[in-house]
Amino acid sequence: MRKILKKSILLVIIVLALVTLTGCSFNFGGLNGQTANEQAKDIEGLPVYTADEDMTGYTKCEEMEGIEFYYPSNYMSVGKAEQPMYMDTEILGASVNLVSSEFPSAFSFEGYVDASVLGIKEEMEINGDVETEYINLNGVRAAKLEYTTNVEEESMKVVQVLVLKDEKAYILTIGGYEDDFAELQPKMDKMIKSFR
Repeated sequence: MRKILKKSILLVIIVLALVTLTGCSFNFGGLNGQTANEQAKDIEGLPVYTADEDMTGYTKCEEMEGIEFYYPSNYMSVGKAEQPMYMDTEILGASVNLVSSEFPSAFSFEGYVDASVLGIKEEMEINGDVETEYINLNGVRAAKLEYTTNVEEESMKVVQVLVLKDEKAYILTIGGYEDDFAELQPKMDKMIKSFR
């Protein structure tokens, strides 16, 4: 039991480190000041992720002002108000968290995403590459990053979704052991779609 607890705590620490390493401290510019037509053009042709109407079995994250997402009701809170984090009580090591940062105008959204990918590659030992996909997330341009890394000789898969809203960057990070990811996929998809 101690080994499982130790792995869970280590995984929480690594996920928090991953979020920090994505460049949350960078300042950047984004969609602010764009007209509705410009924003619509930015998301034209991108894969569409739309929030599900039925969120039965999911709980709304009330801890972060300005944005929302839902997490499975069986997840327990292990974070704090400025960095909410939840861990799955049934699948060892599975977790989700949300961070935000203010931004002036030093980077474009794409520049911020590129800097985040570079930060991940420089600070983490990544298996393969960081896959980047731009998506239409509830009518807003977002970036979805996917990569794997090793945690105590086990492969961990991480998915991060980055959005800009009201002069802030928000990063939703979902992680779990790669062997469990097929089971986590439906939960992960529902959490990503609820992110707005």
